[in-house]
Amino acid sequence: MKKAIVALSSAFLLGILSVYGLFRVVFCYPRRLRPTVRQIPDSDLYRAHKDKMLHVIEEMENAPGEEVHIVSIEGLQLYGKLYYGQKDAPLILFFHGYHGTSAWDGYGIFKLCRANGYPLLMVDERAHGKSEGKTITFGIRERCDCKSWVEFAVKRYGENTDIILAGVSMGAASVMMASNLGLPGNVRGIIADCGYLGPADIIKQTVRQMKLPVKPLYWLIRLGARLFGHFDTEADTALKAVRRTEIPILFIHGSQDSIVPPAMGKALYKACHASKRWLLIEGADHANSAMTDYETYAKKIREFIRENI
Repeated sequence: MKKAIVALSSAFLLGILSVYGLFRVVFCYPRRLRPTVRQIPDSDLYRAHKDKMLHVIEEMENAPGEEVHIVSIEGLQLYGKLYYGQKDAPLILFFHGYHGTSAWDGYGIFKLCRANGYPLLMVDERAHGKSEGKTITFGIRERCDCKSWVEFAVKRYGENTDIILAGVSMGAASVMMASNLGLPGNVRGIIADCGYLGPADIIKQTVRQMKLPVKPLYWLIRLGARLFGHFDTEADTALKAVRRTEIPILFIHGSQDSIVPPAMGKALYKACHASKRWLLIEGADHANSAMTDYETYAKKIREFIRENI
């Protein structure tokens, strides 16, 4: 009997340690692991675009602006960089992706805003860049941060300033998920670049791409999020949000996206209840549509903004 209890206890402890290990790998991003904006990963996503990215990063570093911050609903200090623009131009709020930075994922948005005089707020998502927090929630808590940044922008610029929300990958999912949180009426549009259907969907997709058993592994990952992160990966989805939102959305996706399948973007577009546009950038991989075909990318965004401002 005693041996059985010891065996069961050991198995339970091993199980908990396994769940915690998965939680750390999937959801935790301690500050010591976060790269600087010039430490562009040597991956297929960025390798061909590195020189262009570094050139725009240098422009970002020299452009007139200021560091700003807010406090999340849990008390985290969240930081961003506000770049100045023309007085009556719409304000663009930009949100980057998982393990990304605004400097990488915001390549196209920054170029567009500088060329057209739009003020731009580029956010460090929670657990990224200078922002506090160690846990990434794939949009579950980031959607609330998005709303808090909108409230900051309204206080800074006034209720009559037109606001466009833009995001890439997790940032796109977050702004879509935020669209049902009672955003002020001066939020006039959303630019969702390579966004996914929801946290559970992208986690399952990643496990599937790794050729691992999806159901048991996802169950353990979800359990870890609930036990150690105190959130549920199925609490909300971008798909549910776009079915209900009234905010116009421009959906952008790369035809060769190797992380978020273009079919996810198309499903979001088809489900969207509001006014909507679809842009597929031929040959673009994940999060590099603007780097692959900036002219088409910028043209469609300018058209979308003119339609909704």
